[in-house]
Amino acid sequence: MCIVWGRQLDRHIAQYADELAAEYGVKADTSYRSQGAFNRCYEVKIKEKFTTIFRFPILGKVAFPKEKVIDEVSVMKYISKYTSIPIPRLLRVSDSSWGPCIVMEFIEGELLSDSLKAPREPGKLEVLDANINTQTLTKAYRIMSKILIELSKCQFSHIGGVSQGQSGYLGIGKRPMTMDTNQLVALANYPPCDLPANTFSTATDYFVVLARSHMTHLRTQRNDAVDNRADCRRKYVARCLFLKIAKTFSKAHNKGPFRLVCDDLRPSNVIVDDKLNLRCVIDWEFSYAAPAEFTYCSPWWLLLAHPDDWEDSLDSFLAQYLPQHEIFLKVLQEFEDEEIRCGTLFESERLSREMALSMQNGTFWFCLAATSSFAFDDIYWRFIDPVHFGEFISIEERIELLSSEEQDSLEDFLCSKMQQAEERTLDEHRTLDEILAS
Repeated sequence: MCIVWGRQLDRHIAQYADELAAEYGVKADTSYRSQGAFNRCYEVKIKEKFTTIFRFPILGKVAFPKEKVIDEVSVMKYISKYTSIPIPRLLRVSDSSWGPCIVMEFIEGELLSDSLKAPREPGKLEVLDANINTQTLTKAYRIMSKILIELSKCQFSHIGGVSQGQSGYLGIGKRPMTMDTNQLVALANYPPCDLPANTFSTATDYFVVLARSHMTHLRTQRNDAVDNRADCRRKYVARCLFLKIAKTFSKAHNKGPFRLVCDDLRPSNVIVDDKLNLRCVIDWEFSYAAPAEFTYCSPWWLLLAHPDDWEDSLDSFLAQYLPQHEIFLKVLQEFEDEEIRCGTLFESERLSREMALSMQNGTFWFCLAATSSFAFDDIYWRFIDPVHFGEFISIEERIELLSSEEQDSLEDFLCSKMQQAEERTLDEHRTLDEILAS
């Protein structure tokens, strides 16, 4: 479906771009630029005027294309109005036969990640260069520190997505559309009707919903969700215990204020010039007001690759992550000191202290597990379970920690998953027309 859609778009993009160029009395020069995880992009030169990017959510990889575009446009307007983060200028948002499209100005420059990544073979995971120049790394971390601090100043009374009301006011007015939500629906056939439909007034309410979504994921992914009965039991128990933790995890920040985060913020979405000066930040999809714990977590992208995608064990990830974590905290703290001296940051707005604590008190791993449905089990059993429930002796011992209702439901759940594994069928939740309209 994705390949056919892309070919159709390739054939018609020039005609579509000419409609914009006609407003300036000229024709457009259109060329394919790139396709990432969620968007297919075309560079469109409006001759002797300016260069633009036409950006289409990829059919099949984006679960809710219209909602994604509306959310991204709203958050870009908010960031442009309330922060000093440079972003591309929005030119047009429109619908087409190939889905919604954002048209924005093209910004010359290089991706910040290009200055940080190790040489690699095609198809290999992008990771931080172990031999990177210290000056380059420091400058890159300063850029990211500035962006993170600016986002942390965007505070809200509820958890959810940014939306624009009829009066033009930008605030939290819809459900949070996260990267994990998108992946669940697009890749795991998660029922869209089971997604949250509202905003949240406490972090606990949101954490509980995320924990329950892990169980829904396990229950509704009919194929390749479990290896056998023992694996199924272990996964069921992990989700029950994680829910138990989620109900009391947030304490100091439970009632907010909640901070703006972007699930896809990373060096590969930051454009710099040849001297590593910040030019702009792109790709604001999956941005929303989230529990403060998310903001206070040390960034996952310090090694460039997400822990979900790490090719070795999580212990290997951690061993390489911690030294970079210390370097980043030092750079962040120095940047905070400068901002405080200049009067642009209050002492209470520091992030470095909380980020340091996030690796010590387990907040980093809890938040990562809460938002990583496909890596949940590895994270939970390695970094969360022993902290909250002590040394693992046997699964039977952990089952005793479940509520009586959860224990009573275990056997039926196991039987249901084993039956699904035998049937090898697929539930259909939406038609193609419904996907295109969402």
